[in-house]
Amino acid sequence: MRFSTFFLGLAAIGCIALAGARSQQPNQNNDKNPAIDKSKIADGQNAPRFDASRFLKDHDKNGDGKLSKDELPASAQKEFDQIDTNKDGFITQDELQQHAAKMAKLRPQLVEVVYYTIDFHEEPATLQELQTAYDELRKMDKNSDGKLDDSEVKMFREQRRKERIDGIISALDRNSDGKLSKDEARGLWADNFSQLDKNNDGFLDRQEIEQALSFKQNGTNQQQPNQQQPNQQPNKQQPDRR
Repeated sequence: MRFSTFFLGLAAIGCIALAGARSQQPNQNNDKNPAIDKSKIADGQNAPRFDASRFLKDHDKNGDGKLSKDELPASAQKEFDQIDTNKDGFITQDELQQHAAKMAKLRPQLVEVVYYTIDFHEEPATLQELQTAYDELRKMDKNSDGKLDDSEVKMFREQRRKERIDGIISALDRNSDGKLSKDEARGLWADNFSQLDKNNDGFLDRQEIEQALSFKQNGTNQQQPNQQQPNQQPNKQQPDRR
């Protein structure tokens, strides 16, 4: 499921998001919050969109068609400089909408995803799901001090990466030599074998598998084997990672 948390309250444009929308569930009567434009609900997502014109109308105290910093809600004033792109000391409707669009493209903050899964009443998070998430976070806290530091997160990330690679090799490596031949590869691992076999030795070793699974290599985005390649036919099956 795609979490459109930016359209569910404060995340719409930082703190400028619609007051009260955070507690607004997607299929509730949105007439209570007129700043949500029901005509712009995302197809199939039931996600309220930010309506800059309505927000401007609701907060423009002097009726000059723009917002000064003191006209914004207190919680939104810290975002003022980011929204005021031309630095003229006022926020226009276009600047509001542009900022909302920019924020909507960003990765939702993890806590917003958690809030969304709890608030979304058609598919709410179960207690078991929440407990599992809590348990995983507790595992990361190796020194049990109730906090997560960079080293603990890095350690857990490395552990997760190792487990993913182990799972792929375990599922596909029929002769147990710790690497994948072209005959052993399946799905997109087979379809993209020559591209993934960086040293052209006829095998995918752990390092090559890890590179294929990485979202970024040397600061640039890389496609994973389960993503569509430029010359690849759509609807290919994903490699079996079980």
